[in-house]
Amino acid sequence: MKKVAMFLLIVIFILSMPGFAAAQMHGRSGQHMGPGQQHMAPGQHMAPGQHMMGDGMRHNMGLMSNMMGEMHQMLESGRLTPEQEQQMLEWMDQMGGMMQQWHGPQGAQLEAQHRQQLQQMQQNLQQMKSQVQTR
Repeated sequence: MKKVAMFLLIVIFILSMPGFAAAQMHGRSGQHMGPGQQHMAPGQHMAPGQHMMGDGMRHNMGLMSNMMGEMHQMLESGRLTPEQEQQMLEWMDQMGGMMQQWHGPQGAQLEAQHRQQLQQMQQNLQQMKSQVQTR
């Protein structure tokens, strides 16, 4: 039960991110902000380390969201071994760590590395999914 609660919290967070990203790209007036432009009230400044969500980060969020959906379906199927469930928890933990790193000063530089890690996780998830379906 604890695993399902943690999984749901991560899914809720990830599903809320596309709206957050869209809000960053549009000002309150609804005007599209160009690359590097930021909509802020007069006198406001971005804190050091804050940055707009780039295309690479949005792509990574999409990969995470897709994998979370697949993992949720697999967990709900009840056909996973305890080892497979543990592997999924490790992947979720890795994704959570990536999301935390995105908020740090190195976030933008880690996008490519995270993309590679996520793609490898996705391949491993597909292999696991094939194994579960053949049982």
